[in-house]
Amino acid sequence: MTAAAPLNTTSRNYLIIRICVALVLGSLLPLAFAPFSIWPLAILIPALMLMVVQSSLSTRNVFYAGWIFGIGYFSFGVYWIYNSLHDFGMASPVVAGGITGLLVVILALAPALTFHFWSHSRRHLGDVSLWLLPLFWFGLEWIRGWILTGMPWLSLGYSQTGSPLSGFAPLIGVYGISAMCLFMAVALFLLLRDRRYSMLVILIAIPLSGWLLQQVEWTEPQGQSLKVTMVQGNIPQEVKWRRDQRQNIFNTYWRETSQFWDSDLIIWPETALPGNSDEIEQSVLQPMQKTLIEQGTTIISGVVGSDKASGRYYNSAVMLGTERVWYHKRHLVLFGEYYPMRWLLNLFSDLINIPYSDLTPGPREQQLMSVDGHALGLSICFEDVFSRDILLALPAANLLINLSNDAWFGDSTAPHQHMQIAQMRSLETERVMMRSTNTGVTAFIDHKGRVIAQTAQFETQSLTEVVLGREGVTPFYYFARIQGLLAVLPLLAILLLVRRKAG
Repeated sequence: MTAAAPLNTTSRNYLIIRICVALVLGSLLPLAFAPFSIWPLAILIPALMLMVVQSSLSTRNVFYAGWIFGIGYFSFGVYWIYNSLHDFGMASPVVAGGITGLLVVILALAPALTFHFWSHSRRHLGDVSLWLLPLFWFGLEWIRGWILTGMPWLSLGYSQTGSPLSGFAPLIGVYGISAMCLFMAVALFLLLRDRRYSMLVILIAIPLSGWLLQQVEWTEPQGQSLKVTMVQGNIPQEVKWRRDQRQNIFNTYWRETSQFWDSDLIIWPETALPGNSDEIEQSVLQPMQKTLIEQGTTIISGVVGSDKASGRYYNSAVMLGTERVWYHKRHLVLFGEYYPMRWLLNLFSDLINIPYSDLTPGPREQQLMSVDGHALGLSICFEDVFSRDILLALPAANLLINLSNDAWFGDSTAPHQHMQIAQMRSLETERVMMRSTNTGVTAFIDHKGRVIAQTAQFETQSLTEVVLGREGVTPFYYFARIQGLLAVLPLLAILLLVRRKAG
């Protein structure tokens, strides 16, 4: 960063005003996402942010403005992490607020660095550098999806599941759509600043192209349909792990399930079965499997898988029917399901009380579950936030299933944001997504990312639909393999070019 010259009072006030405007703009950006879904804001707000930083601010002050913008963005976007830690993890307000604040400050570095790199390159490339902004944003969102196992929540592209830009998802995925939003934001900025009416071509052509792409079928329907029921048990998080409530919890799911024996597949959400698998093997799992064989159907349920010999626990899903197949969650939540350094376990266990918070990740290669000739791509909760995790089951998987427990988030925006993320996975893969949750939103999502049916939140409900699997892959299946290079190499090349010109 370049050293900033001393500021006089007028310049200082001018900078403070711009920083405040950046904070307001960042705070408004979450409105582009579900449940508000005002998707044009994902284009308008970055364009207005460019108006804030395009003046003679130093590179350092552009970084600070971008950081404050990011703090507003993520403070209002992921505030619900505090609810999870305080309301359900029993952390004190200081601990919950501190962890949430630290995460927000770290996530805010992505937009800060985006605008900083642009400002640095602008000194040598002029207005041409504006068209590098989409590349910087793309690269830093991709990096955000990997650091500390990744936190790509609120990637800008997720806001576009209901817009014409969703047509690009089977080609370039969520990060590519984020870059498209920035590309259009640059065009809008030039239109507003310089009255460059030629930019209208970009602002019209990109949504029109996206709409045309929405009409393309990249995969083919599988011949045989499947009747599926999903049960939303609506078990309050505060009673979910109590031993004295285990029978009541099981009875809730079994009572709902017994109405749908004619379904080919019945899905219960994440950790729906109370207790770990060793504890309930004889009392629950074996009797369940016997009944399911008699009824001629199959259940997939979330459960804590346990390996008594090794003392390991897994966040798992089990398929019960004529056969039993296990899936162990691969991508665990940092500090929620595992601790990266064992000594931290003792430190945080006194501050946060989350049951089964030191789990073992499942192996990368696992057997796909299959029902009536349909191969199922299974994921548990946080895993559907990552395209790379979902793609592990392709091209073999014909249908996608995600088991979640969004009760951790209470009545916040998080369950709706999570639903939007699941829609993006359907768009990228052109697969039906069956999303089974404890307290909502449980939903069937078609291969174009549209919600076919969904439950209300905080109600015990069941959904039944006849779904059709898909075969083949979208272009994104191949693009995803190279997007890391596309994210990092242009970033390095541009920075080296700027450094060379500066030298």
